[in-house]
Amino acid sequence: MKFDTRIIGFITAFENLTQVPVKDCFFTVDNELIFVVDSFRLGKVIGKNGETIKKIALRMKQKIRVIGYDSDVLKFIENILYPLKGYVISKEDNKVIISADDVKLKGKIYGRDRSNLKFINDVVKRFFNLVEVVVNTHAAKIQ
Repeated sequence: MKFDTRIIGFITAFENLTQVPVKDCFFTVDNELIFVVDSFRLGKVIGKNGETIKKIALRMKQKIRVIGYDSDVLKFIENILYPLKGYVISKEDNKVIISADDVKLKGKIYGRDRSNLKFINDVVKRFFNLVEVVVNTHAAKIQ
């Protein structure tokens, strides 16, 4: 991973304000700044009632999203999909399959022109050597 000076400045400011080390930082196509930090440090980054993260976004004059990193790829994908619920994630060989019964939920996972699914794949590939993340097009049985 290579960071330009702008990203390094954001990482430095983020770490100084939160005292939490950043694993990765990048911009989305929508110019949203994404920080990846260890999952167990998310509470410290967000702060009580989201105060800390709001303060950071105001200071940086930037829309910010924080994703909790987990060494388990399934948990990491859950963290990327948060706050969505009602889906099942499974792994077969080098493929992760997200299954959901609800058409609206599938639509949210896919995103317009599959933009959310592409984002999930891009983020996962930064940390794991997976072939791809796919959404199951058949009905899933969710307990």
